[in-house]
Formats: sequence, structure tokens, C-alpha cells
Amino acid sequence: MELYEKLKYYRKNLNLTQQQVADALGIKRSAYAYYETGKSMPKLPVLKLIAKLYNLSLDMLLDNLFNDTEEFKLNSDNDYLQRWMPNDKFNQLTEFEQTVLLRVRLMSADEKEQLLSYLEK
Repeated sequence: MELYEKLKYYRKNLNLTQQQVADALGIKRSAYAYYETGKSMPKLPVLKLIAKLYNLSLDMLLDNLFNDTEEFKLNSDNDYLQRWMPNDKFNQLTEFEQTVLLRVRLMSADEKEQLLSYLEK
């Protein structure tokens, strides 16, 4: 499975829009759409953010783990998407709230600590 196919697969299985992913990554929707169609390739810093957003290692995102004849399936041994699968509660949040949560997911430990300190004021 090619990278652009994986990007679309992960996004759709998390019930996210291209706009939500682009907002979380801090890029334009059109740039993300190009990634999903294979028209352009994300640079390494963006690839790292995408991997983090989808709770994947960069290797898993970039490696061609599946050949063309295999169907990509989630199973109990490979539940990396299921560990962070937005459920109905996530989908009930406003787009702003979803974007905030997605951006928090991309923060470093220090940034999360600073956010918690700020929120406790």
C-alpha cells in the first residue's frame, strides 16, 4: 500500500475530514489533499506529525507493509488504530473542539505540561 493510500485510509477510519487533519497539522487542506492523491509527498517534519496524529511509528507509516494483493485489515494483533479510534463522543464535539484535541495529540510532553499549567490558573 502506497503512502497516499495509507493517509486516506487512516483519516477515513478515524472519521476525520481532510480539513480537520490539515488544521491539526497546521497546513492547508489542499496540501493535505495532494498527499492523499499522491500528487505531492509530505516533508519529513509533516510525516512525523502525521504519524503522531495517527498513533503510528514513522516506520509503519512509510514502510510498504502490504503488497498489492493483500487487503489492509485491522485485527487484534495490529490494533494501533483502534487504540485511538474516535468514537461517537468525539464526533459529537464541535469542529473547534475536535481540532483542539487533535493539536494536543501533536504536542510534545513539555508543551502538554505548559498547557496543563495554563489551564490550572
